[in-house]
Amino acid sequence: MTLSSCLVASAILSGCGFIGSDEKQQAEALWLAKDEQLKLAVEAVRSQGIDAVIHGAEAGSVSACVAAKLSEDPLGELLSVEGALAESAQVAELIGSVQKLLEQDVSFEQVAGLLQQGAEAASYAKALIEQLGVTGAIASMQQMALASEQYATQDLGGHFKQLLLECQTQ
Repeated sequence: MTLSSCLVASAILSGCGFIGSDEKQQAEALWLAKDEQLKLAVEAVRSQGIDAVIHGAEAGSVSACVAAKLSEDPLGELLSVEGALAESAQVAELIGSVQKLLEQDVSFEQVAGLLQQGAEAASYAKALIEQLGVTGAIASMQQMALASEQYATQDLGGHFKQLLLECQTQ
């Protein structure tokens, strides 16, 4: 997939409202509203990136814990997508869909096919490409596919919630 074709697809998907499910974002916001420090940590990771939070967060803080957990987790990069905490797709299926999407040579005419493959996969692919570029996103998905076998049958949101609860304030 070329960067230009990816950007065209992302722009069309975003502009048409297919990327970023409002329901998932709302469900995620409700869950995060239960713990302000977890909410701030997730927002920091999304706006600054995992590495920046690791280096900038106060030792022992919730943000430092969240960033450390995400950096150790093979799926950690996927938290950058708003609504990921409410994502019900099984890890193996979602990774397979995103990987398939990233490996295609997408043209403007194929965008309709992308929509049929699922907006969720497109959303995660878009976020990874923004963070890592096309080549990096493909490499990252390949690493995730290999490293995440133990989570294959879990839903992504449940996986992230379990991970974040380990850092929850008391």
